[in-house]
Amino acid sequence: MQATRKPCLVFNSDPRRAEFGCVFVRGIEPELIAVLGKSGGTVQALRSVFSVKVIGPGMSGDEEVPDVLGRRQILPDGIRFVPHFPFTPGVRYRASFDPRPLRRGELSETLTLDFSLTEKITAELSAVTDIFPSSDLLPENLLRFYICFSNSMQRGQAKEQIRLLGPDGEPAQDVLYHAPVELWDRSMRHLTILLDPGRLKRGVGPNRELGPPLRAGQNYTLAVGSGMVDLSGRPLQGCHDKRFRVSEAVRERISVDEWRVLPPVMKSRQPLALRFPKPLDWALLWHAITITSESGRRINGRITIDDDEKRWNFTPASPWIAELYHVQIAPGLEDVCGNNLRGAFDGPFRTIKELALERSKGSISFRLV
Repeated sequence: MQATRKPCLVFNSDPRRAEFGCVFVRGIEPELIAVLGKSGGTVQALRSVFSVKVIGPGMSGDEEVPDVLGRRQILPDGIRFVPHFPFTPGVRYRASFDPRPLRRGELSETLTLDFSLTEKITAELSAVTDIFPSSDLLPENLLRFYICFSNSMQRGQAKEQIRLLGPDGEPAQDVLYHAPVELWDRSMRHLTILLDPGRLKRGVGPNRELGPPLRAGQNYTLAVGSGMVDLSGRPLQGCHDKRFRVSEAVRERISVDEWRVLPPVMKSRQPLALRFPKPLDWALLWHAITITSESGRRINGRITIDDDEKRWNFTPASPWIAELYHVQIAPGLEDVCGNNLRGAFDGPFRTIKELALERSKGSISFRLV
């Protein structure tokens, strides 16, 4: 007689960064997996049986609080929950697995698992390491900044601690866009700060009423206050300012034809370099350009970006060989103003024929002999 399988809840942390962990329901019987599969594995069906919530101080976990945002994936014998944002050390979470909504009246056991991550204390106080775009001359229609920190940070301080100071040294009003959820990457070390898109788009209400957020010929300062707090609960070791001057707006799509390719030497691991006439978006440059062989095989290697985001360098894991190579560029690659290969961020609508032509220009080829 075969023993009945009992599901269990497990939290697995990443050995390198525990906050990147996932929660699993393991040991689900094949019949229930089949039911989930028949329901299409929809978000609603998975959410009805598997949830992860925050348990605040003095809470039992039974109160109505929103689920932690994340995606659920069906596995051969269970379900995996991957949070959209890293779990925060020191915060208590409760995972629950309740298959009753899919069992139509059958008696089933509800499982719960409480877990939290130990708060880590780093040896050094956190600091701002970089702010991108790195140039001190930025276009009037700049779309975003990226602020990079030396350690993982907490949410909730950006609105009060990050300000754009105008030419008079006073905070510029209604310039930065405050998203409902701060735009951190998964490491909580890189924060995206947007300028108000409504003021960037010409002809839109805020632009007509207030004009662009930046003015050409003026000097500004992006100021990061020391009140930003890291995951250990400690403030930054000091304030950080990025001073810059504003140039004329850039409202042209990215033209790959204007890029300069500096090919490497065959049988070497010399970097391939791409030179751009204008700075491109720092974060997108890490993912939007890939190198493939003539057969379509992706070439592995290491990327570096320098010269104020006007040069992209690729060092292959293995020496270059005599072959035709392709530089593949994702159409979503943007410059610092949000212009991409398809068109300008603040440009006119294009026809289907024009869009098809623009999409066809996302590749550059070079041959090593």
